[in-house]
Amino acid sequence: MKNLKKCPICSGKNIKFLLNQRDKNLNVFKQYSLSKCINCQAIFLNPQPTSNESERFYPKEKYYSLDKVKTKKESIKTKIKLKLYKLYFSEDKNLFKRALFSPIKFMIRGTIVEKDKNLLDIGSGSGQFLYEMKTLGLEVYGIEPGKFDEDGNKKYNLNIKNFDLIKAKYPKEHFDIITLNHVLEHINNPSETLLEIRRILKKEGTFILGVPNTNSLAYKLFEKNWYQLDIPRHIINYSDKNIKILLEKNGLKIIKTRYNSRPSQFAVSLIYSLNIKDKIIGKILEFIFLPITWIVNSIKLGDQIEIWCVKK
Repeated sequence: MKNLKKCPICSGKNIKFLLNQRDKNLNVFKQYSLSKCINCQAIFLNPQPTSNESERFYPKEKYYSLDKVKTKKESIKTKIKLKLYKLYFSEDKNLFKRALFSPIKFMIRGTIVEKDKNLLDIGSGSGQFLYEMKTLGLEVYGIEPGKFDEDGNKKYNLNIKNFDLIKAKYPKEHFDIITLNHVLEHINNPSETLLEIRRILKKEGTFILGVPNTNSLAYKLFEKNWYQLDIPRHIINYSDKNIKILLEKNGLKIIKTRYNSRPSQFAVSLIYSLNIKDKIIGKILEFIFLPITWIVNSIKLGDQIEIWCVKK
């Protein structure tokens, strides 16, 4: 663990202790410290773990990357997602349908659905997103440094490599689309990762980044009980303001931002605050928070953001 004397985003030296919190997600009672940069408002673990030290924060037996790929024949949810991807991220311009289904658009990630384009998903987990993109006609590749469903990778030919991005050594300007969905907050070398993404992205390619947003209503309401803090796995917590500093510093230009909170962000944060144990109550809360989620996204206060970038 290393004590940071300056901000990992803007390199500002005016940082202060923010709070101590335990791992509420996995119910571990060890306390961790967060600091905050006064200049850019970044929130980060301090002391900060190395990549090797971070590995112990993740469960070995049950984590999302070990889930099985759910095909469109096996899962209604997968069917719905495939239809939503085509509606919002392909050439389908049906404005009525887009407006009708906008309250559940949070179910899907940002992407580009164009047949024969190649896509790299970094932190691809089980490969579910890659399966969906391949079903829609894209050529897919993935990076997952942790354990994942290797049988599904082979069965559906998802091209997932089991090591980190730097070691993958992809050719320069190789990919049309690169996605990094809720991964950047887990790593302590964001600039190194973004520079490598820029190197392997085609000149006219698109990079889509998803991160939690500390400049959100949910964070302001719940603070240390905010679900997206995910201490200690989230090493650096970004906002829709300071992420621009990091991206521009590494040669990437933002072309649009999408706010895509989910009802679970509010529901789980409230559960943490009130120490609720009943899982049924959690599902009821998600249903209650659904319209609130749509509102906060529309007024740009959602606690998840997607940023679409091109090379400068």
